[in-house]
Amino acid sequence: MTPSTTTASTTSASSSADPRDASDKSDDNVIPAVTCRDILIELFWYIKQKTVARSGTEPSQKLLFQDIVWSLEQEGILFWRDRRYHQSQQVAIRWLSENSTTNATAASSHDKIQQQVGVLPVSYSRFVDLVSPCATLFLKAFNEEHVIPDWTSFVSDMQIFFDQAAKDTSGQNAQYIPILRDANPDLWGISFCSVDGQRWSVGDASVKFSLQSVCKPVTYAIGLATEGTDFMEQWIDVEPAGRPFNTQDLDPATQRPFNASLNSGAIMAAGVVASAFPPATEWKEIVDHVRAKWQELCGQEDVGFSMETFESEKATAYNNFAIAYNLKGRRGLPRDVDLHKMLDVYLGCCSIEITAEALSVVAATLANGGICPITGKEVFPALVVRTVLAETMTCGLYDQAGHFAVEVGLPAKSGVSGAILVMVPGVFGFCTFSPRLNAKGNSVRGIDFCKRLVNCYRLHIFEPESGNNGVKIDPRKNGWKDEQKKISHLAWAASVGDENAIRLRDIFLLSLYRTATASEEGLSEKKKKIIQEKYEQVFLTELDTVLAESILTRANKCHDLTYLENLLGHTYVTDAIKEIIFNAMIEIAMSDDVMGKEEKNMAIRISRIVLGMSEDVARLELGRYEKHVGHRFEGSEIPDLIENVKSSILGPVGMNGKKPERTTSIGSLGGMITKEEEDILETYDHREDAFRLRKSLLKLGQRLSKISGSKK
Repeated sequence: MTPSTTTASTTSASSSADPRDASDKSDDNVIPAVTCRDILIELFWYIKQKTVARSGTEPSQKLLFQDIVWSLEQEGILFWRDRRYHQSQQVAIRWLSENSTTNATAASSHDKIQQQVGVLPVSYSRFVDLVSPCATLFLKAFNEEHVIPDWTSFVSDMQIFFDQAAKDTSGQNAQYIPILRDANPDLWGISFCSVDGQRWSVGDASVKFSLQSVCKPVTYAIGLATEGTDFMEQWIDVEPAGRPFNTQDLDPATQRPFNASLNSGAIMAAGVVASAFPPATEWKEIVDHVRAKWQELCGQEDVGFSMETFESEKATAYNNFAIAYNLKGRRGLPRDVDLHKMLDVYLGCCSIEITAEALSVVAATLANGGICPITGKEVFPALVVRTVLAETMTCGLYDQAGHFAVEVGLPAKSGVSGAILVMVPGVFGFCTFSPRLNAKGNSVRGIDFCKRLVNCYRLHIFEPESGNNGVKIDPRKNGWKDEQKKISHLAWAASVGDENAIRLRDIFLLSLYRTATASEEGLSEKKKKIIQEKYEQVFLTELDTVLAESILTRANKCHDLTYLENLLGHTYVTDAIKEIIFNAMIEIAMSDDVMGKEEKNMAIRISRIVLGMSEDVARLELGRYEKHVGHRFEGSEIPDLIENVKSSILGPVGMNGKKPERTTSIGSLGGMITKEEEDILETYDHREDAFRLRKSLLKLGQRLSKISGSKK
């Protein structure tokens, strides 16, 4: 389909010509330029209609720049803080300088510039000017192609875990360093950054603190990148020690530190880094070099240095001095580097100041194979990062590293200032910050949060993708698209007589009927209709009356769920199918837009006892639905908010009460336009324009439905 060659009628949406007024003059043998133009048009209308849905304003209102920024934020992209969007940022600033109504100058604060640019209207031509330099990034953001496609739901869950962990007030600040001892123990913040640059922070994530032991992986990585693996292994091993972080013990066979996460290994790593500089180089210059590397890792966020922390640490560093002398006396130091300079570099690295927000980008860079997601630049080679992640996986949390590897199963590094740096390779990184430490020297709240995260999300490095993990949430999956594939496979198998699929069908219906009959009301006509609809949506055929009566009779007899358990014992059920059953039960429990207590409890019982779902996951998902009053299987329908949008183009062109079925493709929507609507479109001379906009609205409807409560 090509844009209409007819000039669009004037609408109140914009005083400029409609961007879709163009003729297709492209050669049949080449990809027409209008294809790229179509994508830009769709992006423009998508953002505009999303803004209308959010604010409730009339479609005629002009799109503002702040609406574009907000739309990106919903996908996790912080436009003004993401250096990949630098060229588009410069376009926006240029608009401001060209706008005579503003008084921005070169001396204006960054916040003031953002505020003034935000209220500027964005026409289609301006939109093209803005998006074109970073078109791939914009398209990826709005086309659900980020590693975490449902960022809004993910963030909502993280907020829940954050609030739950905040209740833990046990532990105390590190007592042996005065500046840490005197820090506010109630600080609590978390920040996330995905490998695609999606970011979110909450609490005290912008509070600066010293790195302490969190500096160790980066110092080690600098040594690996500069000197190579063979040289580093001469001085530092990679074996778990099973000893406190400040132990003076060395490997008795080699006289090396056990690993780079112990103080002895980190001091030796600082010695390796320092030994690469000329002997006359001051320790502070070397630390500044390390600090610059931290800035690269966090996308050029602010990374400071606290001389107060350095002096406080050095004044009480008796054990570290003992470790340094022990290293020199037992094996010697790399290139005979000065012992005091080596120790000063180590203490200086510990005294680098940073925020949880910046550290989350560092974690994401390591999770991304050494490429910073905010700048797109490689900071460390992939092989170096692999070695560092392996070392932190086995040694990163002092003598709690083994338990953390078992319970959380992610590479991480903690520090006594209260930070924990965590990497989920290929997905995201995050940092927790709370000064309250347990007996092992790790943040109490940080550990709590990490456990809650992996209890509900499939992130543990040893959890199989194939399933059997309590139906945990996979943040990487695009729920609507993935579910379509699951449904089509199951429906086909049942239709051809696959015995396992037929048992799955019975389990599906039994679970729904048991949930529907859990309350005193029993099986109402409304619930019966919902069950029929869910069955048809999943198995793509009508529910046979005889089958329905047979299953209902069985459901009324299996109050203790024994029959369901026995049936399940002879059936292969993937986590994907369990997820479909669970979501259908939620539909029953939400039949009156309020989750009934009896139905809710039954859904949890079936999920836990029969489906083997983690109770934490079940309650988290039920909480999502209760919060949003959303309906999973209506994820492809246009919400009322969108249906009610009135405009000179779409007002008369409704769906005649019809909504696209779950299996309806975008391309087949044209058949939903009646002859009467076609006549109206001819009158407006906008047939193709309206259809194109309807496509955009449908996509937006799907997105907003999912944002409003659909499970991924």
